[in-house]
Amino acid sequence: MTKTQLRATCPACFAVQALRSGCLVEHGYRRPQDWHQNVGTCNGTGQPHFGTKAGRDYTAFIAGRLRVQADNVEQEAVAVVTENAPVLATKRVAFGVNSEVVVDNPTARDREQYAARLRQRAGNMRKQAVEYDALAAGWVPTEPVAVTVETKTALLHWRTQQRWHGGKACAGSAMAAHKGAMTSETENVTCPKCRALIATLRTRSA
Repeated sequence: MTKTQLRATCPACFAVQALRSGCLVEHGYRRPQDWHQNVGTCNGTGQPHFGTKAGRDYTAFIAGRLRVQADNVEQEAVAVVTENAPVLATKRVAFGVNSEVVVDNPTARDREQYAARLRQRAGNMRKQAVEYDALAAGWVPTEPVAVTVETKTALLHWRTQQRWHGGKACAGSAMAAHKGAMTSETENVTCPKCRALIATLRTRSA
């Protein structure tokens, strides 16, 4: 079964994505295993596409926001060295998901290294701002493109009352429980992640 889908360029990531009511659908995210929510959604989600004036203006807005953020990050770098501001380090909180945590009792070297990372981050933001400025300056109006796509068949996830992964075999199982795309009959499961984890569970039980 096929359907026609309108696609256009995102004003934030500049990838071609599907439209819904003239705006970009959710994209750019990941759904890591055991992390039951989207991670890293593009901030162009829900915005008008770049082919519109509103989309071009959003690209220019991102450039301005990046410069403000760069100023803030540079100020933070100074505070880390001169005012004993917190030093952060990256810590894994789930598969494929990292978070920043405060370092207890950081040394002077820790502070210098973290401040250097902050200054590098600010520099990268300013470079990105220049790139967005150039994209906005070169803007031309563009209409969405109609594309024929195959309708995807929803995967059937595994859901059980067993106290293993909270009864879920993969991250998608949590959402599937609300949509009815789930089954407790393992032979009917079509999600490859669920099937792989069921096989692992059976191996451990053998």
